[in-house]
Amino acid sequence: MKLQIENRDRHGLVYDIAQIILKNGINIVSMEVIKNITYLETAALPCDKEKFIIKEIKKLSNITEVKKIALMPRYKQYQQMQIVFNTISEGVIATDKEGNAAYINKAARQLLHLPESNIIGKNVQKLVPFYGLLKKTLCTGNSFLNHEVFSRESNVHYLVNVQPVFDETGELFGCIALIRSIDAVRKIYQKLTAQPVTNFDDIIYQSDIMHLLVKNARQYAGSASTILIRGETGCGKELFARAIHNASPRLNNMFLAINCTAIPDTLLESELFGYEEGSFTGASKGGKLGLFELAGGGTLFLDEIGDISFALQAKLLRVLQEHTVRRIGATEEIPIDVRIIAATNRDLEHMMQTESFRSDLYYRLNVIPLYLPALRERREDIEVLARHLMKKAAASINTAISDIDGAAMKKLMNYDFPGNIRELGNIIERAVNIAAGSKIMAEDIVFDFNRTATGWQHAQTNEELPENLEAAMQLTERNIIGRAMRKYKTSRKLGAALGLSHTSILRKMKKYKLSFEE
Repeated sequence: MKLQIENRDRHGLVYDIAQIILKNGINIVSMEVIKNITYLETAALPCDKEKFIIKEIKKLSNITEVKKIALMPRYKQYQQMQIVFNTISEGVIATDKEGNAAYINKAARQLLHLPESNIIGKNVQKLVPFYGLLKKTLCTGNSFLNHEVFSRESNVHYLVNVQPVFDETGELFGCIALIRSIDAVRKIYQKLTAQPVTNFDDIIYQSDIMHLLVKNARQYAGSASTILIRGETGCGKELFARAIHNASPRLNNMFLAINCTAIPDTLLESELFGYEEGSFTGASKGGKLGLFELAGGGTLFLDEIGDISFALQAKLLRVLQEHTVRRIGATEEIPIDVRIIAATNRDLEHMMQTESFRSDLYYRLNVIPLYLPALRERREDIEVLARHLMKKAAASINTAISDIDGAAMKKLMNYDFPGNIRELGNIIERAVNIAAGSKIMAEDIVFDFNRTATGWQHAQTNEELPENLEAAMQLTERNIIGRAMRKYKTSRKLGAALGLSHTSILRKMKKYKLSFEE
């Protein structure tokens, strides 16, 4: 029998209720008292006995209501807690101060592959791979947040938070661990850092050579083999890498890209392999997950692979051979499942001859070679690319530019584009900024320099070659500002169009002796 006894507060009420129960030889299972309500649980009683007890309690002074309930408050709260903890995706484990399990939710059992048998009250030392963190918390009372833990038995990475639990007197009596699979962390990271999805349909071309290249790349996407993309700077190597990833079975997992030239060699190693806590001065608490681990199940794009050091080449070779990584400062190898796509504009074959690039790494990377032609080798793509880039730039800058004049297009077609598609994009964006009408005209196409068989020649052939690079840059800057002044008739509009402050544009106009009256 479970009763909710409502009352006006008075001294000795709980005693009087207990006397009635004891006088009738009934065992009290539990009592809970809050202000103006007493909850009573007894052993099961016959119906007539229940009615008699309720009638007797109602006779007590200050009793306002007595009614039967299904659950005692504490048990009801426990059930509610169970529902909450068993519906969240994080695993929850609570222990006492000896490390014995006090509570384990459903997610924790699944994440840690714990046995279905009741393990409450048992020590968790052999049950969880992060017992060392629990022990530290129970010994020191300190919290440990966002620690990465690898379980060799289940081949799973976990992110673990451990918090101490204190009683009212400040005495440590246990701890709580929150566990999350690194797969869930990867998905959160991917959601927060998501970039627009790139598909093969986003690659603009009309040449036969590109048609065959895209066809082959689509076929390679279905494989897990390593790809080595070769091509000059600005050819779209990362664009192809992303398209391959998004056409592969790994598309729902992460695509991570790193430029091997942009990061110092020592930092690059820690970025790729990760590190353990305390492995070097400045290492983050809890260590750090490397890109090989973070990209698990997905694709890792190593751009400018030809620029990594010889020492790092050896470590990368081991990853490709063994499909495992070892964090800096760690003693254990961690299995990984990641597809490698590498890219370079370097002559790796020549580098092997000069012993600046390992031949064994070259053959590991060059399983599927993919050569991207320079833009000058597929001139039939220049027009379609230029028009696509014009629309993109016009939409971004919000101008009325809608076409490219025939003479301007001819000028583009006759240019070699040493910077390839990236340079074409810059030239078109510059033209959109300075064009005066609705069309990009020939004079709006401004090349910084034009490469010829005899060397470097300034693009404006009616002008002499400047004496030095600084003079060339100033001449180009003056030409751009002068052309932009045809369209933008105030210094504020001119500065906004060229990305300069009002005072900066006035200073440059004065420097080059330019004025709107001319």
